[in-house]
Amino acid sequence: MYKFMQDKITHSAEIIKDAVKNYQRIAVACSFGKDSMATVLLAREVNPKIPVFSILTVFKPQATFEYLTKMNEQLKLNVTVYMVAREVPPILKDAGIAVKLLPAARFEAESAELEMVYGKKIYAAAPDRCCELLKVEPAKEAVKNYDAWVCGLRNTEGRTRKDYKEVEYRGLVKVNPILTWTEEEVLGYLEAKGVELHPWYNRVFSDGRKIRSLGCEPCTVPIYDWQDERDGRWKGTNKCGGECGIHTKKLK
Repeated sequence: MYKFMQDKITHSAEIIKDAVKNYQRIAVACSFGKDSMATVLLAREVNPKIPVFSILTVFKPQATFEYLTKMNEQLKLNVTVYMVAREVPPILKDAGIAVKLLPAARFEAESAELEMVYGKKIYAAAPDRCCELLKVEPAKEAVKNYDAWVCGLRNTEGRTRKDYKEVEYRGLVKVNPILTWTEEEVLGYLEAKGVELHPWYNRVFSDGRKIRSLGCEPCTVPIYDWQDERDGRWKGTNKCGGECGIHTKKLK
């Protein structure tokens, strides 16, 4: 088993090496979930100076902001955050993290309108639109000056991720180096590297459920081990277990 995992790590590193060689303008995305962290570690071993960017939203849990700040300092990531918001969150500002604020007026107007019509917050009334405004649009801004980007997508996470390839060519090249890794392999790799997990992964609820895929706070719920990891995303909506759009829509 150890050799099998070492072969996977070597293969993933080779994918990143090829991408770094072929595309000078390349960056790695990090949501600061377990898969992103494994991918960032691999990418930084290939190229310690590869740019790291993160798409955050006003609905992310405070624990994510705290974890990002901690990992940015410990691993010297020099992360750049893209975020639709009126102001930089104090914790990021105090830590000196680079934040590129994107206009919030359209999001605020649509949120107010939807809440008035449906009596629900935008993430409950129109989750696809919420993700489009808070995640997809900022992602387009983040990658606009790159030719390729590296991310932590895995095809064992859920039903929507089974048909992706390790390298995708859709105008902007997307590199998925840990595509074939399992959840257990990601966790084992991070443990071997001595990198602590986002604290939400360590929460075990009284019925045995756990947080296994991190998203925004109102759209993330704990699930059982027998479920797909992404079954805890957008629970109670027609988007349950689906995608925010970053991996399904053309970014450039």
